[in-house]
Amino acid sequence: MTEIIMKDSLRAEVEAASGGKQTVLYTAQGQPSYFNVIPQIRLEDLHHSLGSGIHPAFVVDGVEKSELFIGTYQAVIRDGAALSLPGEVPAGRIDFDAARAVCGAAGPGFHLMTNWEWAAIALQCAALGIDVRGNTNGGRSHSHPGELGQGNSVALTGSGPDAWRHDGTPFGIADLVGNVWEWVDGLKLVSGWIMMPTDNNFRLAEDQWPDAGAAIDIRGGKPMITPSSVEDGWGGCEFAKLSAEDGFIVPPALRQAGLCPVEGMTQRGWFWADSSDGFEALPGRGGRWHNGADAGSFALVLHNERSIVSTSIGFRPAFVL
Repeated sequence: MTEIIMKDSLRAEVEAASGGKQTVLYTAQGQPSYFNVIPQIRLEDLHHSLGSGIHPAFVVDGVEKSELFIGTYQAVIRDGAALSLPGEVPAGRIDFDAARAVCGAAGPGFHLMTNWEWAAIALQCAALGIDVRGNTNGGRSHSHPGELGQGNSVALTGSGPDAWRHDGTPFGIADLVGNVWEWVDGLKLVSGWIMMPTDNNFRLAEDQWPDAGAAIDIRGGKPMITPSSVEDGWGGCEFAKLSAEDGFIVPPALRQAGLCPVEGMTQRGWFWADSSDGFEALPGRGGRWHNGADAGSFALVLHNERSIVSTSIGFRPAFVL
């Protein structure tokens, strides 16, 4: 653990330049990796409908955490471990299990960014009224074409403008919207049923994930949150227009996990799901370089099987002490 948090000249330089927003952690292989430090977030500071208390992203197996470390950049792979580095082509053509493995190979505490972590950041941005943009049109923003990154259709990590950072500053998390979809851990659909840990316990075995008390039903080609029956099928809609079955009170955890819209918040992106009987779907977040308005900090795909590989699907490391 000492090696991970050791204070060297690079770490000191990054922390000083960013005012403490960013730091450098070291992997088990001794490689530097850039992370944003995210202080604990409380639900009541995001929206009254989310409840009160600490957001579940900051609770790991029942233990409260004062901060999270989220990869500043989409991942690359060096010596078998995931790194967060600027100015690189983000890793692609990697399936869910491999992405999880290379994140864990960086050492204890390192892991594939979880859906709880993604949701906490997306909700905070929405609560602050930050319109996070990114590479959504072949290297540039579809809505602001003057904003572009370096590289080709897939931009080099962190090469876009400040508007492509989660907080709109040069020291925010880069490329959460667009560029490549990002696998996230701690969430899946099984025959349409939502399965996820109750807190950010990224070490919990998948067969121990409980169902969330709700499913995604496809009705008329559009997804709907339901407590019971599920029709086979695939469908999508704007995330903000995702609805619940009449009379069903959506569990608060679904809103806290960024799986159900919060009234009054701007939540950009589309939601896609496959609820076919017997199908297991693993999640991707954020969108890719040609999704246009379908990309966004709340964009979510739940129709990919865990073994799929694509140049448009990458991932991001995270760390919790």
